[in-house]
Amino acid sequence: ALPLAFSSILQQLFNSADVAVVGRFAGGNALAAVGSCVALVGIFVNLIVGLSVGPNAALASLIGQKKRDKIPEMLHTILAFGVLLGVGLMVLGLLLARVILEVSGTPESVMGEALVYIRIYLLSIPFMSVYNFGAAILRSYGDTRRPMYYLIVSGTVNVILNLVFVIGFGMGVSGVAIATWISNIISTIMVLYHLAKRQDEFHLDRKQLEINKKALKKVLQIGIPAGIQNAIFAIANLFIQTGVNSFDSVMVSGNSAAANFDALIYNVMSAFYTACSSFMGQNMGAGNKKRMLHS
Repeated sequence: ALPLAFSSILQQLFNSADVAVVGRFAGGNALAAVGSCVALVGIFVNLIVGLSVGPNAALASLIGQKKRDKIPEMLHTILAFGVLLGVGLMVLGLLLARVILEVSGTPESVMGEALVYIRIYLLSIPFMSVYNFGAAILRSYGDTRRPMYYLIVSGTVNVILNLVFVIGFGMGVSGVAIATWISNIISTIMVLYHLAKRQDEFHLDRKQLEINKKALKKVLQIGIPAGIQNAIFAIANLFIQTGVNSFDSVMVSGNSAAANFDALIYNVMSAFYTACSSFMGQNMGAGNKKRMLHS
């Protein structure tokens, strides 16, 4: 859990860097525009993170049962579903972005920049989905360090590109969004490259990417409730954002800066229950009820 918690802290600090760069060098309206999108982004991100608990637990159970011959089928189903999920959420988001921002009361003074930011950001959702599902595969057998290393690399690139695009090229919110998109592509490439280079049952062969209905059912039985749970919190935050948006852009900017700390605390807590799902899944698969009760 500790490497996973550290990963969450790093990820949130990188997000805080986004807010700091856009607030200091692109102005209050740009910060308010990014802040207006936080709740909407949270719905998609929390849904993906919640659904990724399903692959984690399903693979951990197979490991515990020593049914390693079933792992390749499950792995390729997980990644194929991750691609379809990401593309589906991206398209849905692009279609509904303006409507949701208007319903949530985004100030007209920042609506244009908010739409630019969210539309570019949504292009990164397919990569974010594949990365989280790929990282869940690694975590199913206890490897939480490698995803942490990938986040360190991609997050550092994100911060550097923020500075280059916003300060160097004066791109404002579009620069921050493009930097996020590129960093998500980098982290996705790294996790897929690792799986492609493996020589065991966790080897990724793109020719085998297809969805097996039975394997997908096992993933969704756990992933859907976890995804809905995460999404409910994000939807509640959307109502809070609506109240914040009823004030002027100064209030929206302040809330955007402060919201980073709330996410920091939540993400650290979630690291422990994610680690727990791997531990419990393996022991449940192995039928080791005594160890499950001790945990």
